[in-house]
Amino acid sequence: MIKTELTPSGMTLYTLVNDNGMEVELIELGATIVSIKIPTKDGKKIDVVLGYDDLNKYKENPCFFGSCVGPIANRTAGATFMIGSNKYTLPVNEGKNNLHTDFNNGLHKRMFSPVIDFIKNQVCFTLKLDDMEYGLPGNREFGVAYSLTDDNTLEIEYTMSTDKKTAINPTNHTYFNLGGHDSGSVLNDEVKIYSDFYTPVSADLIPKEIVPVKGTPFDFTDFKKVGKNISDDDQQLAYGGGYDHNYILAQNKTAVAYVRNADTGIQMEVYTDLPAMQFYTGNNIGTIVGKNNEIYKRNFGLCMETQYVPNSLNDERFDSPILSAGEEFYSKTGYHFIF
Repeated sequence: MIKTELTPSGMTLYTLVNDNGMEVELIELGATIVSIKIPTKDGKKIDVVLGYDDLNKYKENPCFFGSCVGPIANRTAGATFMIGSNKYTLPVNEGKNNLHTDFNNGLHKRMFSPVIDFIKNQVCFTLKLDDMEYGLPGNREFGVAYSLTDDNTLEIEYTMSTDKKTAINPTNHTYFNLGGHDSGSVLNDEVKIYSDFYTPVSADLIPKEIVPVKGTPFDFTDFKKVGKNISDDDQQLAYGGGYDHNYILAQNKTAVAYVRNADTGIQMEVYTDLPAMQFYTGNNIGTIVGKNNEIYKRNFGLCMETQYVPNSLNDERFDSPILSAGEEFYSKTGYHFIF
C-alpha cells in the first residue's frame, strides 16, 4: 500500500506500507528516505533512521540524512578524472578533492519527479541531467526506485541512460540506528561485513591500497560490536575519526553485511550487486536537532553505503563506474529487516 500526504513544507510525503505493518516514508527532495518504521509486539513502531520532522530541514541536511547521493558518491582525488583522453572536473569541496559531487546542488538537493506503482508497492523518482551538468558529460536520465516487499525488504534500484560516455556512482546515505533514532549511540550494535579486504586511506581519505582486514580493527568477518575497536590507537581510525572506510565485498554471498541490536531485537541484512560498501559510523554528525527534538551526536547512526570503490575513476585496480552512450545503468541494493 502507498499513502501520499501533502505536508506544510509543500512537499509530498510518500509512505510505503507492507502487510506486516512496516512503513517507509519518502520525499521527492533528494529522493530521500525520511523514516523506516518497524512494528513491535506491543503495537508501537520504532523509527530506525536519523532525520527530521520538519521536511524543510532536508533542504540543508549537512549530513545527507537518508538522501540519494551522486551522481558520483564518495571521494574523487583532485576532483578530476579522465574518460578516454578527455579530462573532467568536479567541484573542489573537501581539501583538494571532491566529495559527493556537489554539496550545494547534488542529487540530495534536487527535486525529483515521482511515479507511483501501486502493484509493486514502489515509488520511482526520476531526474533529467543536462550535458556537462555537474561537470559530467551526457544528457542523462537518472532514476531511483524504492520498493517495500512483504518480506520486509526495502529495495533500492538505480537506473541511468546517457547519450555520451559518462560516469555514474550513486548511493544512499541513510543513517541506521536499530535501537531507534532516539536511542543514542550505535556502538553496542553488532556488525558483520562479508569482506576479507578493505582499502586503507591517505590523510584525505582517498583509498590507496587493498589489504586484508585480518588482524586489524576493520575485521568484521564475525559479529563484533561497532565500538569494540573504534577507539584503538590506529592511524586509519584516526584519519576517519572512526570507521569511514570502504570494503571490497565478497562475491556470491546472499548478504554482504548484517547489523543487529540486542535491545530491540531488530536485525538488518544488506544485499547489493555493487562491488564495494562504505561503512561509516556517523563520526561527523556533531550536534543536530532531529526528529522529536532528539539531539543527534557522533556515532548515533551508521551508514552502509553500497557503491563503487571511492576514486575508482582514477584507480585502474577497481571496477570503473563508466557508462557508455546507449547503455543502461542498473543496480539494486536491498535492506532486509528481521523483527
